[in-house]
Amino acid sequence: MERIKYLLSRYLANQAGPEEIREMLQWLRENGHNGSLLQEVWEEQSFLAPAADLQRMWMNIEAATQPVYKVHFLRRNRWAVAAVLLLLTASVYLLVSKYENKKAGPASVAAPMVVRDIAPGKSGAILTLEDGTHLSLDSAGNGVIARQKGVSVLLKNGQLEYNETGKASGGLVYNIMTTPKGRQFNLVLPDGSQVWLNAASSIKFPTVFNGKERRVEITGEAYFEVAKDKNKPFFVKAMNTETEVLGTHFNINAYEDENMIKATLITGSIRTSSLHSTGSNEKNILRPGEQAQIGRDERMTVVPDVDIEQTIAWKNGAFNFQNAGLKEVMRQLARWYDLEIIYEKNVPDIRFGGEMSRNIPLSELLKGLRDMDVHFRIAEGRKLIVMP
Repeated sequence: MERIKYLLSRYLANQAGPEEIREMLQWLRENGHNGSLLQEVWEEQSFLAPAADLQRMWMNIEAATQPVYKVHFLRRNRWAVAAVLLLLTASVYLLVSKYENKKAGPASVAAPMVVRDIAPGKSGAILTLEDGTHLSLDSAGNGVIARQKGVSVLLKNGQLEYNETGKASGGLVYNIMTTPKGRQFNLVLPDGSQVWLNAASSIKFPTVFNGKERRVEITGEAYFEVAKDKNKPFFVKAMNTETEVLGTHFNINAYEDENMIKATLITGSIRTSSLHSTGSNEKNILRPGEQAQIGRDERMTVVPDVDIEQTIAWKNGAFNFQNAGLKEVMRQLARWYDLEIIYEKNVPDIRFGGEMSRNIPLSELLKGLRDMDVHFRIAEGRKLIVMP
């Protein structure tokens, strides 16, 4: 059993060789329902790169082939293990086939099928320095990628970190990280707080947190794990809202094309304020499981007992469409797959349910939605046509 755990760990870390992959594939064939062991290994690995494991598995095979997956609506509370098992089994098979085809020679390799499809999003971002320099983190290698007034910016295994290397001079230096459509990224702020940015999002932050408080500003969606510092509160500004924390885990959804801003508390305590255009503020202290919703009218509503799994499904590599309307679902797909959504006439206004992996090609995800009375077509130019 320890041998299998070792092989699974190496695969999740992208370190398994062809013989190890074959051995693991044989085990998966004989023990396809042993989800408890896979869950154990997944949880042990997740702290290394909690937002990127599924994406790295996809990226390993993306360049070599266009796999065909069987998409499932995954059971709540078990989606992570099920998604890993689904992708793991498919990608192991394809990787082994790739090695075997190389050994057999060109004559044994079937002609590739040309399929028009759109791959899922992946890890990547653009970092804008104080002087306006733009650095693409998609193509940057591990190591120091920038130095700014006594602070080095380090990229390590798909995660960005800031380290003080000397005494900073002058005023605060601000950086902006932006995730385009089809990208998400994990950032460690100068105080040790971790931030996961969803697609089509950004965060503005100082390279050093001086003074008596820590302040950042976001657009789009971000999940925070804030480092505790009772003497230096942490503030997040998102459009017309401000959230204050001392040390906690929470999610903020503040896309401009959504009808409200949502601040959801996972653990700890936060105080959310609606910054009215009149100058008055409305404040609420949230408890774990509560969500503050601020509408376009700038009024705040606190919703108790929200579905936490649905709120942070994106961070964990899944779409959760439970009770989501058609246009809400399409907005999520547009951001992750970098799409233009076009609606034909008489498309019904329906609501969806269930969960699906974010790490599959668009065509396979759409197959999972065909039981609803809506049909889809992928067109040139990254267009998704929604038909009745």
